[in-house]
Amino acid sequence: MAEIHNAIKYGTSALNALAVVSGVSRDQSGTERVSETLQPVLDIWTLPEWAFLRDERLGAGRGFAPAVAGENGMLALGNAAGSNAIVVIEAVSAVSSAALTIQLEVVADSLIAATLSAQAFFVASRDRRILTQGRTFLRLGTDPGTTFGAQIEQQTVAATAFVDFKNMPVILKPGDDLLLIGQGNNLSISANFKWRERQALPGELPV
Repeated sequence: MAEIHNAIKYGTSALNALAVVSGVSRDQSGTERVSETLQPVLDIWTLPEWAFLRDERLGAGRGFAPAVAGENGMLALGNAAGSNAIVVIEAVSAVSSAALTIQLEVVADSLIAATLSAQAFFVASRDRRILTQGRTFLRLGTDPGTTFGAQIEQQTVAATAFVDFKNMPVILKPGDDLLLIGQGNNLSISANFKWRERQALPGELPV
């Protein structure tokens, strides 16, 4: 048999699925003509396991800010300065040791790096094929202040009951953080973050 033009050499499970749903033969002699009568669409974004093929990292992390007398708990998820990456925060939830209003802000990392004295650390990949250090980090700490950046949401949490923040997604450019800060002294905060990150394409970052 002559070689098929533009034949798919591997990843042939897509061809098998296409053959079943379209009713053509399962070898390429049938599927090579599908576009003449159908218009198949290959979606490379929906399946989370294909993020790896797009060089996109799926991340998640949990942080805890302790209760300190006279100070407010704070947690910040940041996109490292100079990373040339985009970080898309898809979900954030938080809980406190007692009823507490928690403010969500976007802020330059340089404004809180000294305030949050806890060491910044890079957080986990949800795709265990990518185990190298990412561009995203988490800062933890406390401060007497109640705000440091642009306020985008407030939620009041009950003790031991997680609340989901609504104004998602938030997209961070290099050097920016998403900050959670309690509006009450001497109360701990625990938060969960879910995000994805990738290298920015030409024109995607401010000049």
